[in-house]
Amino acid sequence: MNANFRTVYELFQDQVECSPNAPCIEFGESSLTYNEVNEKANQLAHYLQQQGAAPETFIGVFLERSSEMIVSILAVLKSGAAYVPISTTYPDDRIAYIVGEANFNMILTNSVHAERVSTIVGHNITSSSKIVQLDEEWTQIVTESSTENLTSRNEPSDLAYMIYTSGSTGKPKGVMIEHRGIPILVHEQINKFLLNHSDRVLQYASVSFDASISEIFTTLAAGATLVLLPQDNLYVGEELLYILKEKKISVVTLVPSVLSGLPGIELPHLKTLVTAGEACTKKLIQYWAPKLNFLNAYGPTETTVCATIHRCDAAEDVISLGTPISDTAVYLLNQHLQPVANGETGELYISSVGLARGYLNAEELTAKHFVSNPFNDGISDRLYRTGDLCIQVTEGVIEWVGRDDNQVKVSGIRIELGELEYALREHASIQEAVVTYNYEKNTIGAYIKKDPQSKLNISEIREYLLLKFPLYMVPTRYKFVDEFSLLTSGKIDRNNLPPMDDVRPEIADEYIAPSTYLEKELTAIWCEVLRLDKVGVHDNFFELGGQSLMATQIVSRIRGVLGMDVPLHVIFASKPTIEQTAVTLEQYQLDQMDSTELERLLAELENE
Repeated sequence: MNANFRTVYELFQDQVECSPNAPCIEFGESSLTYNEVNEKANQLAHYLQQQGAAPETFIGVFLERSSEMIVSILAVLKSGAAYVPISTTYPDDRIAYIVGEANFNMILTNSVHAERVSTIVGHNITSSSKIVQLDEEWTQIVTESSTENLTSRNEPSDLAYMIYTSGSTGKPKGVMIEHRGIPILVHEQINKFLLNHSDRVLQYASVSFDASISEIFTTLAAGATLVLLPQDNLYVGEELLYILKEKKISVVTLVPSVLSGLPGIELPHLKTLVTAGEACTKKLIQYWAPKLNFLNAYGPTETTVCATIHRCDAAEDVISLGTPISDTAVYLLNQHLQPVANGETGELYISSVGLARGYLNAEELTAKHFVSNPFNDGISDRLYRTGDLCIQVTEGVIEWVGRDDNQVKVSGIRIELGELEYALREHASIQEAVVTYNYEKNTIGAYIKKDPQSKLNISEIREYLLLKFPLYMVPTRYKFVDEFSLLTSGKIDRNNLPPMDDVRPEIADEYIAPSTYLEKELTAIWCEVLRLDKVGVHDNFFELGGQSLMATQIVSRIRGVLGMDVPLHVIFASKPTIEQTAVTLEQYQLDQMDSTELERLLAELENE
């Protein structure tokens, strides 16, 4: 064992020893102290070891955001195993692929999801995973297991977690991360985020994305309070602002597209705001940098979350990716792996102690993206090829300008357009497909050449894709084409695709015009936000290309145009159509009236 290396769960245990009764996790109205979280995690970790958990084994975590989820992640690490988060919102096909490839020792879930998980595992001939229903088995676990800390069984080179990201070959790929880089990340972010035990950090990212690693472990290693976002709402815009104010959040990480949707209201408790996952904008920097510690962070999943951090200044003309964190170096190189000069564009390569081991069961893909390091930097003998194109503004100042492949970020989430194209081409009625990304609108579009005899419509295409992909990956714009223009090589000319028309798409629902005053006002708002020529009252918001961030714009316009102060979840909790939204709004208004006002209104209607 490496006597000088300390795992991230040992850093957490240091805080337990220092402040056992300090608040550790807050979820809704309940909270757990550091000692309570540690004891629960220890009991589960002892149980997991008894069931065969050991270094280099994978344990799946299939739970919604909750205190139970955080305890489970800590327990897996304490047991010596590596955890693999699986979002409960994933479609069964995607979960089945992950279960089949990862070959889990166990899957931690609860009685809500147990039947679904059992069915998926049961249909997979390569998986023999034991399913642990934590809520059903907890009494046995706490009765038979010790609350004492376990002896660390992990070397720096042992796997800590695996995150599945979108893959260009048609299937997601598992990025295997070792323990060695996590303590470095945590120490660096504690310093840059100005974190201390009095801070309240919002856990906003889905646990299936690597941003959650930073949120969870940086907070717990600092002795701060991790505030979990509730599950019952879409937290963007006004709803997110409410959480930030109500929960007195002092540190939060948000992608620029979510941050842009926050109303411009002072947040007195917020001291550090981190933006990551997408290119930051000068507008955001100019607004937030004078108010607080505003950081622009950058790092692919393959580099243990974060590679560079920059504290932004409103006076700067350049949106810098910042300087490398400890034990990390970045190189902007040309195609010959030679450094580019100031003012030139190159591809960003990263050397880091936190580089991923590689991709699970994908040696060729690993060799393509992790290349030999020609620089004697004493950090790593490999470089990770990011695919990000950047410009060397001046020495040490790098600005992101784009990609050299078909990987995009939508609302901060990494998506390989090739994975979507592969799935579309597998459809029996689709002959060819090209998937594109519109940077200006932050939307994915799909060009479809269907079988001439097929009556395939966009609603059917979306239903097909939703069986394979989570909602955030599904295109929001579609266009049917008769033929694609080809290059002399025979490949599709992606630079000569027709524009995506701003017209109502060919969905299954017949167009029915709005009839009431409220329906007409809502239709005008939807047309403006969705950039469509018309919207029928039975049209589904998401089938028309709607996204969660657009929903906040709609609510904002409803408040402005109709003078109704209505929460986002009130509208989108029901079927997202014009007709249902109008009914919901009318009912909401009635519910807000006191009995005297309602009686007066009814009396007026009777007298008319």
